[in-house]
Amino acid sequence: MSICFRLPCGPRVYAGMSAALLVLAIVFNTAMTRSMAMHMLVHIPLILFAGICASAAWCSSRWAKPGFWKRRVRNWKKYNEQGLPGLLLCSLVAAYWMIPKSLDDVLLLQGMALGKYAGLFISGMVLFNSLRRANSVVKLFFLGNFSWMMAIVGLLYQEETSRLCNAYLLSDQEVAGQGLVILAVVVPIAWLLTERNRLCRLMSK
Repeated sequence: MSICFRLPCGPRVYAGMSAALLVLAIVFNTAMTRSMAMHMLVHIPLILFAGICASAAWCSSRWAKPGFWKRRVRNWKKYNEQGLPGLLLCSLVAAYWMIPKSLDDVLLLQGMALGKYAGLFISGMVLFNSLRRANSVVKLFFLGNFSWMMAIVGLLYQEETSRLCNAYLLSDQEVAGQGLVILAVVVPIAWLLTERNRLCRLMSK
């Protein structure tokens, strides 16, 4: 399976989107991490989507055409068969950022903050590549697990009567929990709508 595919926009558009999202996350870092809900539901996804757009830019550029970087691409395919290792990595990264202490640490330690930017950006690139390699069954499996995890964490955040993060108020924790539960419902529905034709073909076989 080739990682090269036709995207609706050119590489400059995706590169511009990636840079804009990353700059937005950096410039408004303090404002977006002031609230737990904004931190989890806006700031972290911003960096992740910057990585996704960067990967899309690379895939639609001339560098990804056959003949260029061919050996490196072949080596990368070997380690990301069917997108499974990449999706597993992204699931672990997502789980890590749902742990309250990770949110506290990133506000206190500069090294953790830099690690957050680098880790999420790279995870976004890996996620885009892995989703291209994975079939619908694999995507459904990981999406189901991810949504279930978000829903459970969201409910725990809402039901917990004490603060889980030292840096955030209990009311903010409840809002973050509500947001995670909403995302756990919205994300699978959005995916099913975008993949409905492919799933119908798969079920008709």
